[in-house]
Amino acid sequence: MSVLIAAAKAALVFIIDGGGAVITTGVKGYLRVPFPCIIDRVTLTADQGGSIQIDIWKSSYAAFPPTDANSITGSHEPKITAGNKSEDATLSGWTNSLNEGDILAFNVDSVTTITRLTVNLHVRKR
Repeated sequence: MSVLIAAAKAALVFIIDGGGAVITTGVKGYLRVPFPCIIDRVTLTADQGGSIQIDIWKSSYAAFPPTDANSITGSHEPKITAGNKSEDATLSGWTNSLNEGDILAFNVDSVTTITRLTVNLHVRKR
């Protein structure tokens, strides 16, 4: 007899808030990964229409802080173009495997109009 158990799904959520002003570029903070997982999809939602492109960097706790050289998005950085949401389930070129204790950095590359952004990394626990 064999039993198939579906992998548990979760979301790693990071909010970038400009405090009522348009978000500025640069590193906006860090998130420690609480369990080993695989990123299946990224969803961006903004408080209003505009454009934004972010990059996500990863390092181990020992190698903190991550830098641009540690990008997990390859050349397919998550972005919203003239809208208030976007989603990518293809993740072409991404390094989508995360280890427990990895540190993710969220870097805003460019932005217009948007004052608050929610980044959802939809993951599958491994």
